[in-house]
Amino acid sequence: MLRIMFPNGMTVTVTAGRNGKSVSVIPDDREITERLSSIFQWSTNRVGEPGYPFTSLNQVIYGMETLARSAMSIEQFIEGLREVLEVSDKHPVPEVGVRTPSPTVVDLSPSGNGWIVAARFLRGERFKLAINKASIGWAADPPEPTRDKAIMKFLSRLKGAPAPTDEDLALLVMEVAHYSSDIAEWLKGMHSAIAEEPRS
Repeated sequence: MLRIMFPNGMTVTVTAGRNGKSVSVIPDDREITERLSSIFQWSTNRVGEPGYPFTSLNQVIYGMETLARSAMSIEQFIEGLREVLEVSDKHPVPEVGVRTPSPTVVDLSPSGNGWIVAARFLRGERFKLAINKASIGWAADPPEPTRDKAIMKFLSRLKGAPAPTDEDLALLVMEVAHYSSDIAEWLKGMHSAIAEEPRS
């Protein structure tokens, strides 16, 4: 079960289990409940399909929880869910014109023997990280060679360590990106997160 409380006092409860899947909203709002239920049902039905980035119900719930932390309102949350959960085989197209500020949008998808994390930050920066069985690929927009080289070194060191696993690393990259407003802040957050992890 996932319970999300928004600043305006609205609470969303998402339940998934043996008795089925449901979404409820307090205070009751039929339109919002139906919109959230529709997105949730659609995404959980797509789990495991070729081309759909989420491979388990846990990943869908985790994605919802991460989005909820950065959403200031339920409308922003629904907009983010549509962008993150309702994806299939479609490639991001360059945006034209001025966009209104929105929370960082991060997409995690399986790719062959690894994972791809794509992030678009509040300030317009983007990155794409590919974690494969034998390698790591990094691309940033706009690129900064010195910083990007340091990021590659840092991520390669992490990948070479016994822990975290590739999936854990991809999830960590995704979670830290959600709380960051640009790549520099994300890198700082990654260093902090790794430093805080208990050593076995």
